[in-house]
Amino acid sequence: MNSTGNRGLKNKLSEDSVKKIEKLFNCGISKNENSYSFNIKNSKNQPSISIDIFIEPENQGLISVYSENSHLQLQSCSGFIISDMLEEVIFYSDCGDKISGLIISKRGDCALYSNVEKNILKSNFMDLNSEKLLSAVALSVLEPLND
Repeated sequence: MNSTGNRGLKNKLSEDSVKKIEKLFNCGISKNENSYSFNIKNSKNQPSISIDIFIEPENQGLISVYSENSHLQLQSCSGFIISDMLEEVIFYSDCGDKISGLIISKRGDCALYSNVEKNILKSNFMDLNSEKLLSAVALSVLEPLND
């Protein structure tokens, strides 16, 4: 485990790796014909989110998040990273010089950062405007994947 509390930097989508997500969120994941589904309920303010993980050929995936007022989707998911310390999973899609990340926390919070230039992850954060800084910090844990 590294200093950020991540279990193994890189996980490919598979039946075994989905069990790691189930352990982090401490919820039952139901397996359907071609997907895995689970719900995260926030005990403080009661909203819940539903997550569907579709594993496609060559361990690519499609991740869908449904909440009361939004639907987020990450296609061509390359893998994920679990952060025990932050109690979240970051699903990512690596597309050449750009990367996208869907972050889901155990509390039911989620964020999507799409088509972020990889070079931003290596830049001096002090030089970034506030909007680019937010995505750079959130996805900075993915930077070692580019080495």
